[in-house]
Amino acid sequence: MKTPSTCGRFFWCLVGILVFSGCQGTGNTVNFDPRAISTPSRANSLHHEALTILVEPFEDARPQQQRLGARTHLWGGVTNFNAWKGNISEGMANLAVDYLKQQQWQASQSTAGQPGDASTVDVILTGTVLSLNANAKSGFGFTDIVVDMKVRFEAKNKVDGSTVRMVLGANGSDSVAMFDPKDVDRLMNLVAKDLYHQLFQDLTVKDKAFHLQPGRS
Repeated sequence: MKTPSTCGRFFWCLVGILVFSGCQGTGNTVNFDPRAISTPSRANSLHHEALTILVEPFEDARPQQQRLGARTHLWGGVTNFNAWKGNISEGMANLAVDYLKQQQWQASQSTAGQPGDASTVDVILTGTVLSLNANAKSGFGFTDIVVDMKVRFEAKNKVDGSTVRMVLGANGSDSVAMFDPKDVDRLMNLVAKDLYHQLFQDLTVKDKAFHLQPGRS
């Protein structure tokens, strides 16, 4: 029969094993599927002209395309991060369409295998992903999370053949006591929301075309 002290030592050894195993990286990859965060609809839209937009798959120009980053564990090892099962180009385009629709634009998306009908749209929007990183570092009782995005956007206006180009970036950080992969997913959503908010805030519509807001460059 175990004495109370023996049971206590056994209990704390078991806790230690569980904590230790939870703080070690497995080398596996966690996949995220960021979605546009819903925002309350506005009675007064930011635009006063109807505009039909086709979003094409983005180009992935990141030097490291195999993953977004990793979580570094307290006692060694890493867990790798990725998003949209590695299809960053289409994933970022999906977010663009979602946010456009939330802002009451008429938006649709073409894919690599099924291009959209450009003859019926006013603007073709695409982008080049220059950076997209998600990393986490665990310490004793905390995990720090950092996410950043940088995209070169290009809007081609059908009415006059003009093109509007912008390079925008957004980043965010968070610290949690008990780490959950959903924490990274949530932060990615917030950073993406900030990125696309900047894009639509910088653009205005005139004569069926996108233009930069006065004072923007």
